[in-house]
Amino acid sequence: MDIAQFKNRHKDKEETTLKISFYKKLSRKKWFKILKPFIIILIIILTITLLTWLGVFQIKKIEHSKELQYVTNLSEATDKYLGEGYFSLDLKELKQEIFEVNGYVKDVDAQKIFPNSITLTIEEYNPMYYLEYGENCYIFSQEGLILEKESEYEVCNLENGIQLSTSQNIVADKRLIFDSEISQVVQVLEEFVWEISTIEVDEDVLRISDGPREIVIESANSFDEQLAKLYLILEKVNIESIEYKYLDMRFERPVMELL
Repeated sequence: MDIAQFKNRHKDKEETTLKISFYKKLSRKKWFKILKPFIIILIIILTITLLTWLGVFQIKKIEHSKELQYVTNLSEATDKYLGEGYFSLDLKELKQEIFEVNGYVKDVDAQKIFPNSITLTIEEYNPMYYLEYGENCYIFSQEGLILEKESEYEVCNLENGIQLSTSQNIVADKRLIFDSEISQVVQVLEEFVWEISTIEVDEDVLRISDGPREIVIESANSFDEQLAKLYLILEKVNIESIEYKYLDMRFERPVMELL
């Protein structure tokens, strides 16, 4: 080893020793012990801020985990969040935007995928009923919620949907007034392979038809009892292969008209 190399090595050793010595002295200071955690946090924050500014932690992609059938305008709610910081983006706010942009959204789950993307899992309402009333065409979910309300339309229709008809207003608070009763009757009839085409609402009376057959049930008076009787009657009808065209559940002894 020549003299120059020896001097450089000795100099490096002295500098390292000075740095270690300086850090030891600094670490003994009371104020340094107090501020040390905050200094580390500050360094982390500055690093994240710098990387976000450089685009490393900016949201570049928002995608949904499954194909959507009815929610077609999702980008209206999500595009504004592209470019936002990964750590600062509020998922609750994003989910609320998605709920507001489309009535078919039933539930939303949003997950951040490190370092710059978001995955959405969206559950949709299924349209089941349609109603033309008061110059408006309404589309309702199975739960009776309004999914669409159109005042400009050519034909009020829904493929494979059930038509509601009435001469009275049966919509309030963005849902059907008789949503629970209609849903329960439909579930019972579908269990017995009814393909319901229309439901007429007349005061408190529901007239359900699949074309050749009609069932009448009152929604306000002893509804649960009528529904239970309806189930038992349809069960017996199926077992005995009875052909009927009319069944009225409003009486203590239901009235049935055979084919």
